[in-house]
Amino acid sequence: MTTFENGHGAGDYAIRDIQDIQSIPDGDSDSERLPLLSLERSAKPKLQRHIGLLGAVAVTVSTVIGSGIFVSPNGIVAEVNSVGVALLIWLGCGLAACSAALCICELGCAIPSAGGIYSFILRIYGERMAFMFVWTFDLISNPAGLATIHLTLSKYFLTLFLADPPEWSTKVCAACFIIILCAVNCIGVRFMARVQTFLMFFKLLAILIVVIAGAVFLGQGNFQFIDKVFTNATITPTSFTFAFYNGLWAYNGWDALFHAGEEMNDMATSLPLAIKLGMCIVVVAYLLANAAYMSLLSPEAIINSKAVAESAVAVSLGNVYGSIVIPLFVALSCMGASNGSIFMVGRQVFAAAREGHFPHFLSLLHPKRNTPIPALMFPCVIAMLLLFLPTTSIESLIQLSQFTMWIFYGLCFLGIIILRRKEPNLDRPYKTWIILPVVLTILSVYLLVTAFIKNPVSSAVVLALVLLSLPVHFLVVVKSCFSPVAKAGLDRLSDVLCRIARTLCCGVS
Repeated sequence: MTTFENGHGAGDYAIRDIQDIQSIPDGDSDSERLPLLSLERSAKPKLQRHIGLLGAVAVTVSTVIGSGIFVSPNGIVAEVNSVGVALLIWLGCGLAACSAALCICELGCAIPSAGGIYSFILRIYGERMAFMFVWTFDLISNPAGLATIHLTLSKYFLTLFLADPPEWSTKVCAACFIIILCAVNCIGVRFMARVQTFLMFFKLLAILIVVIAGAVFLGQGNFQFIDKVFTNATITPTSFTFAFYNGLWAYNGWDALFHAGEEMNDMATSLPLAIKLGMCIVVVAYLLANAAYMSLLSPEAIINSKAVAESAVAVSLGNVYGSIVIPLFVALSCMGASNGSIFMVGRQVFAAAREGHFPHFLSLLHPKRNTPIPALMFPCVIAMLLLFLPTTSIESLIQLSQFTMWIFYGLCFLGIIILRRKEPNLDRPYKTWIILPVVLTILSVYLLVTAFIKNPVSSAVVLALVLLSLPVHFLVVVKSCFSPVAKAGLDRLSDVLCRIARTLCCGVS
């Protein structure tokens, strides 16, 4: 099922049968006829449940494990100057991410929606706060994240063929990968889940190679770095906080599965189990990989390395594994993270369009595949445009978005407590311990305050960007403050975009 708005207020329609060709009633002229699918007034479009337990676990693991564990685990070591303390911080961050995922799991089971955190905020705090969320993430942060992931993906892919690929080739390759992975998501959720499962095993195989390299190195009697894991540790409240902040960034993506609320089989049982299995796999993989790094490299080598996994594996297994095999696996790992991110962001845009926070054509679904093709393409198009900005600008935007992310995570944790008082009779197939949202709300406030103290200017810019959504929401959504000429132009543009989106949804077979 999908909806279509004709741009003249004629209403919403649902595409029902791809074989039946009719027309859309048009408010301007009865003579304007468009060849369309069978249409009738309908409720909001709905996705279909095609994701099983293995696919759900794969979405979690493949979205969380990106390039960070292979390329830059040195940020935590640099903060505390000790690989042993860094390993404990990785464990603490893993436990925090698992707790956060299980905490939000209560909302995911009680409010199963494609919007994920957007839908939770909409239900608890109302549309103004929900618009603030999509304004910040779906227009800026998420597309910038997609651009950064694909730049890393194309860089590692091209290094398999070119020693020093030029910048233009990296960006062109990144754009090609965006198109390919967007197409993977458009084909169907079952196909996307199979690709995620395939990529998940490659990610785990890459980590297994790193662990084997560490075991071989220790088996040869090389224990010189193990003895120094806690040596020269420098821990202050600020350094510990930002080391923890960096670790939590590596676990980013733990909320991806909540966007599959309308597409998971046996949601009440599968969602908590998939979260537990997926996050346990991630935490164990991260701990094993970091333990291997600390056995293969000195703390100074870890801090100074631009690609820790390559350096570590080259020490034990040779340059062939370090310079060819690991970059290939890093590229595949980035593909999994990107594939999951496109899935997540596309569902979020789709849910926001259903609620009127984005143009209505973004809520169209393919009639056979039940995939939100326009919503999937929307962030991908923005990401490809961002590729032509300086890379440093995109990375800075991503760093700033972490501050924003914990604002809305904190609101979700607090929202669990609010919703239990506001709607005590709401059906909750899964309930978390009440202490978890309390502790995580406090943790969110602590991280935000500390980040603001260290980077007050950057944090103030981010807050201003978030708050800018309030007047935009009032002018565009609430008051619709446009002149008659502008309104007519927007209506016509909406009509054109709806027709294009209808063509995409009907023409992609």
